[in-house]
Amino acid sequence: MAKTYDYLFKLLLIGDSGVGKTCVLFRFSEDAFNTTFISTIGIDFKIRTIDLDGKKIKLQIWDTAGQERFRTITTAYYRGAMGIMLVYDITNEKSFENIKNWIRNIEENASADVEKMLLGNKCELDEKRQVSKERGEQLAVEYGIKFIETSAKASIRVEDAFFTLARDIKAKMEKKLVRKLEVLFIYLDIDSSKIIQFNNLICALLFMKLITSVHKMN
Repeated sequence: MAKTYDYLFKLLLIGDSGVGKTCVLFRFSEDAFNTTFISTIGIDFKIRTIDLDGKKIKLQIWDTAGQERFRTITTAYYRGAMGIMLVYDITNEKSFENIKNWIRNIEENASADVEKMLLGNKCELDEKRQVSKERGEQLAVEYGIKFIETSAKASIRVEDAFFTLARDIKAKMEKKLVRKLEVLFIYLDIDSSKIIQFNNLICALLFMKLITSVHKMN
């Protein structure tokens, strides 16, 4: 059966219990919001395929439990993740402070080049805000990651967040591929400009396949 997508990205939603990770996931995957709060037990995931820059991206989004007692379960799921959303609740100071602990978990368990994003959720509750937008932006700058305030309930910028993260992952993957091709061209003593001038990565991939075929014939 032919693939119906060009890329498959595994994403994680992490953060303290009650910050709205499951609501963010449901808003993006099903455009729905459930007012009944049930703490996630263990791990759950949803899939949504999006169109991005002419490519079909299949997003496999894992909703990890935020409670301390489940962290031993979720650590295994960091590996293989290509993007991680760190979520805090703008009305809960403690959930914001704990982002640094979640960052530490990522550094200990995830790939070194995993793409990260900081989400300040529940931004519709501005009158109950405990964490200013400026503090969120400052923390994101500190870790060199992007920051967006979202509302799963009011459907504010949830879509933007996932599309931005997916676009950043795709860009990073393509840069890695270009670097690998450049190394290949150097190894084979080929003028890479003759390939790159087409400004089309597919042409380069087809050329690499042709070189492989020629070597097999020889």
